[in-house]
Amino acid sequence: MKKILVFLLLSIFVNGAVSQRLKTYNVDPYSITVSGFSSGAMMATQFHFAHSSKIAGAGIISGVPNLCAADGKDAVDFCLFNPTAVNVSFLIEQVNDLANRNLIDSVANIAGDKVFIYHGTKDTAILPASGQNVLTMYTNYGADIETEFTIPFKHGFPTMKNIGYDGAFHMLNHLYGGMILPADDAGNFTNLLTFDQSEFFALHPILSSMSTSGLIYVPTACRNGERCRLHIMFHGCFQNRGTIGNTFASTKVDIMGVAEVNNIIVLLPQISAVPFINPYACWDWFAYLDDMYATRKGQQIYAVYLMGTRVVAG
Repeated sequence: MKKILVFLLLSIFVNGAVSQRLKTYNVDPYSITVSGFSSGAMMATQFHFAHSSKIAGAGIISGVPNLCAADGKDAVDFCLFNPTAVNVSFLIEQVNDLANRNLIDSVANIAGDKVFIYHGTKDTAILPASGQNVLTMYTNYGADIETEFTIPFKHGFPTMKNIGYDGAFHMLNHLYGGMILPADDAGNFTNLLTFDQSEFFALHPILSSMSTSGLIYVPTACRNGERCRLHIMFHGCFQNRGTIGNTFASTKVDIMGVAEVNNIIVLLPQISAVPFINPYACWDWFAYLDDMYATRKGQQIYAVYLMGTRVVAG
């Protein structure tokens, strides 16, 4: 406990300097979608279900179904490495219970939402059958689903560079109804901005395992006031800015180029590693913060919701 306290105090001291205040842009409020890779995929699913009345679709890249590890750390390995034994019907019952208790939005909102599900056939970090479990859950709620389960790739976000498949384009193209143009370059790096995440927490964000600063990609047209769309993207473990800098947005997923040519603002909230609690900088998909982690009351979900609200409505 003393080690954790010292780390938290040092983090607060070192991260004392903050980035600029997150701005509001001219965003279509009906255009908000989410996505994530690995632990970020789990967070994207949780966020989609928690705020389904405001989210139009979700991209789940190498994830597991919602609430798969609700029993905590002991359930994590079971979800990752024994997906064929996961009882998706039971998980659906648990999701419905959260909705009935008004801890997440009505599951009826999921019907018709665009959902893109990808899982590589050579993934050994999260076994490929997990993609089928995610498909089963979203099918139960009547989502409009596109899947890609045939690519022989390991655990990673698929890009043209690493596998010859533009995952960001295919995902966003489905989420936005087949109207997305492919990227013609890597995007404008001057449009990748940092912002202060601290103001979205009552206490220091490190207490919720989140960084003081986040990232947001704002296409040139959006910075100039044109009408734009909003996509919220959650990084995977070890892919936070504190570990790999800005490369998740720029090279790991190659989303900036397609965002630039399609006027899509990409909000990239950032986790922070905390020893003994969240040492790998993963999103909370197994209740390492509290039992409300997958609901509107979840510390990380609530903070990101406030960030998205700022971007859209001020």
